[in-house]
Amino acid sequence: MNLLESQWLGEKLASIPDSQLFPLLNVGSSTLEFRTQTQPYIDSQIFAPLRRRGGTVYHLDMKPDPGVDLVGDLLDASFRNSIRKLTIRSAMVSNLLEHVTNREEICETLLDVIPEGGHVIVSGPSRYPYHADPIDTMFRPSIDEVAHLFPGTHIVESAIVDSGNWRQWNVAERGRPLSQSLLRLMVPFYRPKKWLELARQSPYIFKHIQAFAVVLRKGPASFAPNIQPARRPAPSAAARVAS
Repeated sequence: MNLLESQWLGEKLASIPDSQLFPLLNVGSSTLEFRTQTQPYIDSQIFAPLRRRGGTVYHLDMKPDPGVDLVGDLLDASFRNSIRKLTIRSAMVSNLLEHVTNREEICETLLDVIPEGGHVIVSGPSRYPYHADPIDTMFRPSIDEVAHLFPGTHIVESAIVDSGNWRQWNVAERGRPLSQSLLRLMVPFYRPKKWLELARQSPYIFKHIQAFAVVLRKGPASFAPNIQPARRPAPSAAARVAS
């Protein structure tokens, strides 16, 4: 997840009333360390504000690590039954769908654990280099393609979030002079796996990455969204949000 993507998600979550949002299921949550240290803006922009609201958030992942509340596979019927008992009102799945080969099944399962009128908040890469975790299927969908994965829902809000070029968003490379990065590309035989990663990212030294972000609601569009308008940050030259 990138910073501006997290800001967009935090803004939209803030505009959903507590009665429609909580309990919230965060699917593919990763660890507390990842959310607070590796990408600390995930916690500061999304989950810290939710904690201040006093709502319940369940972090779900398949690995038992600190910060994971529910460990299991949503495709397992018995585990899914235990999730239903939590009376989940909404679900968030962020930067997961490009790393799985059965995304349609996962999305339909998510709809199975939220009630009619519940929200699904989805985000991920729209224009972004290959990044394996442990695989990357290069799923880079349009907004309509995302909505198609969740039959029986309608779009409440959506955006393509522009997050600037590679030197602006890649934390590991931030601050490295451009000349040093270009020089490193000329030495493929030194740590070739790292070089390959850099080579895949190199077009984004100038090219901007983008993320898709969508708020869906289960049920027909006749459901009143009841989402209050939220203030948008003023766009800058390096960071634009295109709704």
